[in-house]
Amino acid sequence: MPYTVRDAMRRAVTALASVLLLCSCSGGACRETITTDEFETDYSTVYAEVISFEGMENREYESELNLAIESDVAAAVNEFDTLAAEASEKLPAGIKSAFKVTQEVKKNKDGFLSFVESHYIYTGGAHGSTSWYPRNIDLCSDEPHPLALKELFDDDGYRETINRLIDELIEKDPQKYSGLWEEPHINAENENNYYITDEELVIFFPPYTLSYYAKGFVEFPIRLGEVEGMLKEEYRRLVPHRESG
Repeated sequence: MPYTVRDAMRRAVTALASVLLLCSCSGGACRETITTDEFETDYSTVYAEVISFEGMENREYESELNLAIESDVAAAVNEFDTLAAEASEKLPAGIKSAFKVTQEVKKNKDGFLSFVESHYIYTGGAHGSTSWYPRNIDLCSDEPHPLALKELFDDDGYRETINRLIDELIEKDPQKYSGLWEEPHINAENENNYYITDEELVIFFPPYTLSYYAKGFVEFPIRLGEVEGMLKEEYRRLVPHRESG
């Protein structure tokens, strides 16, 4: 019988809720709730977090987003179960496949929501693999949706500027970015690997994309103020402005 997150919630569930201010376009935040489920089968272990949001002005989109997250996690767990069942015939005795889903909110203010869902999977071999799935959403939009990076900018030269800023970060901290075997530049295929914090636009590259596995995700934090002039007017509100004094 297929696993569903709703089924898990009816069993022994641990809920962690972070209560924040209501969403608004004037600087508020959504209420976040993370519900976790952990279970074990004869051939695998699973830990899955599902995040949900409450307090958005657009209640229809709020329901749509929460359902999409729940459905995505349930589908990922079901897909893993199939892989784990197949892998069980090859793994040494006493070794189980593992799947872990975690959620991390990067920004939840200024009418903007940015969060990353992380999937770690192990089905045999020297080590597992991790994938990140970011969602960046303008809650002030009439039609909220996960934003492609290009939707943030008015200027078509944003890629050139971001790639220049990435090069500058490498020059400033060569030790941190040592061992890269590929040029860390964004293009049409990889540019949506990003998230936004209160002060930065962070471009990330998965393991093996630029360097060896142990290097992990390679991240390039670009201060929003450095790309402010290229942002669409509605996204300039994301740039922090400190009062002089």
